[in-house]
Amino acid sequence: MSSRQRGLSRRAFLARVTGAAAAGGALVSAASGAPRKRPSRGEQTSVAASEKLGIGFLGFGRRGYELGSAISRIPRVRCVLACDVDTRRTAYAMKHLAKHQPGLKTCKDFREVLSNREVDAVVIAAPDHWHAVLAIEAAKAGKDVFCESPISLTVREARAMSAAVGRYGRIFQAGTFRRSMAACHEACELVRSGKIGQVRSVHVLAGPPSQPCYLSGQAVPAYLDWNLWLGPAPEAAYHPYRCMGGGSSRYGWRAWRDYSGGSMTHYGSHYFDLVQWALGADKSGPVEIIPPDGKEHKKLTYRYANGVTVYNDKGPKGAAVEFTGTEGVVGIGGSVSSRLGYQTWPEGLAPPSKERSRSRRSSRSASEYYALRDHLKNFLDCIETRQSPVGDVEAACRSVTVCHLGNIAYWLRRPLKWDPVKEEIVGDPEASRWLGRPKRAPWRL
Repeated sequence: MSSRQRGLSRRAFLARVTGAAAAGGALVSAASGAPRKRPSRGEQTSVAASEKLGIGFLGFGRRGYELGSAISRIPRVRCVLACDVDTRRTAYAMKHLAKHQPGLKTCKDFREVLSNREVDAVVIAAPDHWHAVLAIEAAKAGKDVFCESPISLTVREARAMSAAVGRYGRIFQAGTFRRSMAACHEACELVRSGKIGQVRSVHVLAGPPSQPCYLSGQAVPAYLDWNLWLGPAPEAAYHPYRCMGGGSSRYGWRAWRDYSGGSMTHYGSHYFDLVQWALGADKSGPVEIIPPDGKEHKKLTYRYANGVTVYNDKGPKGAAVEFTGTEGVVGIGGSVSSRLGYQTWPEGLAPPSKERSRSRRSSRSASEYYALRDHLKNFLDCIETRQSPVGDVEAACRSVTVCHLGNIAYWLRRPLKWDPVKEEIVGDPEASRWLGRPKRAPWRL
């Protein structure tokens, strides 16, 4: 940073560099994808108020609280507004974040966050059917975006998000926090570098798709703005299991097709993201998707143009993500390492690694917390440098597209041909209609 830039306030400097990025039509790229070394300022114990990044939260359920808890402890951050349509959640935010962020306020309508000039960036942890609208509106409002995974409800939403980020020159970090986990980076590098030979197959334990909601209606509780919760989703009667949050893909909004892609997108947006990353397919994808048929294809199957076959199933070694090559196997997570580390077969395929052993010693919750914290720090770094973050919007768009295509194949129970260059389903107009969905007025992309 030049002496002239140091003379500006942080907010004024950000306004200038983001304006320049938007005018230039592109962001500076950080191509390696490796976790980056943090600027020293991020490790300071105190930062002047005028130098802090103002953060707004859009959605403050379980995941919103986890993100808020992690980012609120970073010294260079000032949490400005926590927004949720459920007043119990905003009350929870005030109770648990106020000790770290005494200036935090709450609201019910996301537009209050986007119009607040003190907010530099937003953290989106609303249900999946809201992600695209919130992210695109935030980009239009000049806010940088951290968006939980999966980033979208449909393929077309993800593509519109990527286009908006480029058009408005914003920084976008997807919640694919495993890209900030050194052990996952090492495992994917083993695949990329050819240490396991030519990749033959990959197993990914993503899970099943969502389904149509069958629940009847109940009275709407006073603490919830049900119409705003539905937002762009179709009109529907309230039921607590229709909108219940938490990590369940069986009960709550993740189970239902109008709001989520189920476990396929919930877990798949992370696990298929590692597959795309390791295969060097961050700007591409599969060419064929085959649903289970009870005969030749027992599991959902993807085929890539380079001959790699990917199955939605636990790996033979028990890993959540398992790469099998001609010279060895790499497994990430699952029963081979419940602490999000990785393992190789043969054992000596990977050299000794401090990060690998640290991941395997740590508890699962600790490993996830530190990876999430580093992922958020990377996002904050990139707001200031205007570099592309490790979980950028294009990679997230391509990874969630893999999940959405799997769901379409599941729902229609027939194979799909996919053109990853044109991003079109080939020769199947009915399936193509599932690439996007209409939105309830007045919401649109």
